[in-house]
Amino acid sequence: MLRKFKIQHRLIGTFLIVSVLPLFFLGYYAYHLYSESISDKLSKSTFQALTLVNINLLAELQNYQYLIGSISTNEFVQENLPNGNAEQKDHENAKEAAMDAIFRTIFPSHAVNVSIFDKNHNLFYELGFETINNQALDKAMRDVDANAPYDGLTYVKTIRSYDTIALGRKIHAVNDSSIPIGYAFVFISGDLFSDKILANVDLGTGSKLMIMGRDGTVLSANDKKIPVGTPYIDPELINQIKQHQGQGSQSFSGQVNNAGQQISYIYNEQIGWYLISMMPFSYINSETSKITISMTVIIVLIVICCIVIISVMNNSIVRPIKKIITFSNQISNGKLSNRIQDENEDEMGVLSRKINSMVGEIEHLMHNQKLDQKRKRELELQMLQSQINPHFLFNTLNTLRWLSIINQVPVLSNGISSLSELLRSTILDRNEEITIEQELHNLSNYFEIQKIRYADSFQVEYAIDDELRQCLIPKLILQPVAENAIIHGLSEHGRSIKITIKVQQRDQFIDIEITDNGKGFDTTTSKSSDNNKKLSGIGITNVDERIKLYYGEEYGLFITSVIGEGTCCKIIIPYESQLNKEANLNV
Repeated sequence: MLRKFKIQHRLIGTFLIVSVLPLFFLGYYAYHLYSESISDKLSKSTFQALTLVNINLLAELQNYQYLIGSISTNEFVQENLPNGNAEQKDHENAKEAAMDAIFRTIFPSHAVNVSIFDKNHNLFYELGFETINNQALDKAMRDVDANAPYDGLTYVKTIRSYDTIALGRKIHAVNDSSIPIGYAFVFISGDLFSDKILANVDLGTGSKLMIMGRDGTVLSANDKKIPVGTPYIDPELINQIKQHQGQGSQSFSGQVNNAGQQISYIYNEQIGWYLISMMPFSYINSETSKITISMTVIIVLIVICCIVIISVMNNSIVRPIKKIITFSNQISNGKLSNRIQDENEDEMGVLSRKINSMVGEIEHLMHNQKLDQKRKRELELQMLQSQINPHFLFNTLNTLRWLSIINQVPVLSNGISSLSELLRSTILDRNEEITIEQELHNLSNYFEIQKIRYADSFQVEYAIDDELRQCLIPKLILQPVAENAIIHGLSEHGRSIKITIKVQQRDQFIDIEITDNGKGFDTTTSKSSDNNKKLSGIGITNVDERIKLYYGEEYGLFITSVIGEGTCCKIIIPYESQLNKEANLNV
């Protein structure tokens, strides 16, 4: 698949994968670790700052708690508050004196109203310039009852829409703390927390700091855009805080207002508020973005360096390859005298020298081929000239045959005719394969000639399967076998023998048998003498080797002979090859 791309493109891809990708993943991993480290450190530092703010809030709130405590334990209040409002008119001067004594000792600057109520929620005493409506008072008293025995903290908006936080406490009898006798409230200006404490704390751009009640109501915040006295705009904030509070986690990451936030909180159980800080991820990641820019610059520089390196490597690899391609095109156009000029010791230089060597060999071979072609033309001329002799020989034999006919010598006429046919088949016919019928015809001519020599000392019989007559076999494989039958079959006593030639199909084979009932011979001692008894240079051994060469080692000439009984020579060739040849001829 990679071979579809050029080497230059593969080199570029390899360098980018090897160099840029590891750097990218390493940078991403380092960025991830650095971001987590910064987030963790900011979380810890934010919680520490939140702890200090909480301490300051509690310290500031202690002044107001001390004021309420002074009111709750005041002797005049303890004696007269259980009596209700009916007796307050008779003791007005004493009440004012008692309250003045308390306020001269402590009266915090952000207290906008001080109110005392009996256990039936009737006003016992009030000092301040802000009036609180009854609905807000009822809610503040319910929060005090719910948070007892601790103080209650409730957001209250005055009739003049002034934001206050009501710090309330249930007043119990001094002599019996189980008996509630009334309520004491100090209404604290909301500016105390939002402007004096929370506004002075800067946790980072976009960070928020707020005080929130148990029910999610915002009591105070450093951001004026956050509405106070109502639940926070995203209720998921208090839900997530309570969820992590159950898990014991005071800092966590979450989605608030559709943005990622690092949230930390402190829960003051005694007064029932949450001090919450929210730091947006955008601020946390602002530091890491600088690292991202630096890493991007580094990666770009590395890519540029890689491109330069790739260009150098490309020139050292691709340029020699292009030279080889150009040289190959020149060779294909027949310019074999050119050579690649590359003396470098690298692989491309070695390859160039090897190609030069091969081109030199090709040039030498082509030169020799031209010489061979010239020699071939000379030989063809000689062959044309040599054809005059066979034609002269056949004409002479034909003349002798007609002379024998004229002189009424039929034996000589038949012999000369058979010799002419045999020579014509062996000399002029250049086909390596002939049909079985043609080979049997040549064999018949050979027997006619031998009958003249041996004076009818043998008889020939044929048993041929007519369907096999057109099958092709190598030329001149039967004559040496027939000669072997005559030589080893005739005895010294002049007894006539019978030679039988049989051609038949056996399964997927063709069996050609030449048997005689002559004297026979010892097959172990006669093979060496066979070379002295040949026809046209082709012997028995040569016949076996040719058949094996044509068809395979499992085929060939197989001879069995028994002295005094005769000899059987069997030639086995495949029948399937004959079918394939016929199919090819038909095509």
